[in-house]
Amino acid sequence: MITAPPRIPGLAEWRPLARGGFSTVWEAKQESLNRLVAVKVDQRSLHTESEQRRFLREAGAAGRLSGHPGIVTVHDAGILGDDRPYLVMELCPGGSLSNWLKEENRPSQERVRDVGVRIADALAAAHARGVLHRDVKPANILIDAYDNPGLADFGLAALPEPGTDLASNLEALTPAYAPREILHSKPPTEFADVYSLAATLYALLDGKPPRWPEKATPSLPELIELQDKPIQRLPGVNKDFMDLLIRAMSDEPGGRPTAAEFRDALARLDLGADSNPLKLALSAAKETFRGGQQRPAALLGIPARTRKGSRAARFTVLAAVLVLLGAIAVAVINLRPGSNGVPAGPTVGATVATATPSAQASGNASSSAKPKKPAPAGFTDCSEHFGARNFCVTEPECWLGLISMADAPALGTLADCNKQHVYQTFAAGQLVDAVRLQSEFEANNQVRQLCSVATLSALLPAGVTLRKDWEIVPLPPQIQLKDTLFRCMVGFGEERTTIFPLKLPE
Repeated sequence: MITAPPRIPGLAEWRPLARGGFSTVWEAKQESLNRLVAVKVDQRSLHTESEQRRFLREAGAAGRLSGHPGIVTVHDAGILGDDRPYLVMELCPGGSLSNWLKEENRPSQERVRDVGVRIADALAAAHARGVLHRDVKPANILIDAYDNPGLADFGLAALPEPGTDLASNLEALTPAYAPREILHSKPPTEFADVYSLAATLYALLDGKPPRWPEKATPSLPELIELQDKPIQRLPGVNKDFMDLLIRAMSDEPGGRPTAAEFRDALARLDLGADSNPLKLALSAAKETFRGGQQRPAALLGIPARTRKGSRAARFTVLAAVLVLLGAIAVAVINLRPGSNGVPAGPTVGATVATATPSAQASGNASSSAKPKKPAPAGFTDCSEHFGARNFCVTEPECWLGLISMADAPALGTLADCNKQHVYQTFAAGQLVDAVRLQSEFEANNQVRQLCSVATLSALLPAGVTLRKDWEIVPLPPQIQLKDTLFRCMVGFGEERTTIFPLKLPE
């Protein structure tokens, strides 16, 4: 289901990104600065003045923490007219660490350790200012445009009042990552945040939180019983790493390290794989290019002995820098118009103009420059009706929200059409040349003609008419799918009904 976007002054061009049990995340354009932001709207209403004041106070504290590199920047916060709280945040195109729980996306131990160092440092900074997070979990750790993790949702995660009943706390928080004391209705402390971070790192290594069953979600009595079971050690995980995680998930809050101690202990871990000198050189060179200066060895996971710099080590670093410079050169070439490369960056598509099928048949002047390719799987050739290299859908294809950054081509996430989704594909096409900018893609004549009201109307099944609140969105070729196909998608506003299967033009 797609809900109507909120009305917040200064924000426009709303697009849904994600929807959870208690919140909806939107992408919007902040008109004053011409930038895209993420807006998280909580579904819990804050009816009393004290509740609203506390949310704004905690959100303000989160805003003051935003300068920390491990905390997602909060631009604004407020209360909607129906008493729902919202946060306006930095848009993180990499999504959340929930994606890492999938077996095919499982990160290395080194990557998990590095995430732990960064987020533990963020918690230490928050705790030093008297701010608790209360809901650290993979879904609340987001990846920014520079592939760095950041902790989000300060303020919204703090909505439950200490002392409220257990059911209310569990409804607002995430029991899979909550420590024993929270499940027994005790007030949260900084050690609860440490437990939740350790449970998050454990989940990133195993695919599920500690003590959590494989499939079924446990009931409240089962959840309390699970807390009495020991945490299982994960095979193949470094022993010192596992020891530290188990200590940070101690049943007794006093047996856990502080966030700062947890950060330092994680940074000191020697996971063995980091002894590869080429890996160290590439990591150090990449950090130098990214930040303009070298980071401390502990934060890079580099043992101190590797910093002494023999002639061989210096040669390795130089070689690595040359490799990176070569990669950068290739990337720059791929960004040139007409190249075969498509830049790996997201932005959002826009509603395109209406065109008639007869106009579509003409296409661009350059559209006949190359022979047409066979129809990709799930599509059939529709060039007779809509112009060369254009295809109609034969199998349903659905998408979640789009991710965007500046004017780079938009990225979308495929979805199961039988489950919640935001867009459906109704047509597709293959461009003659690669595009490097979203605006360039949307201005393409073939795209404008195919992704149009006329095309959609021609493909709607009998008895279905086009509605005014539907939105047509062009999606450029997706680098993660490694294809050259662009899509024409339709979003159905607040309507829940799907219209598949689409008919083929007569």
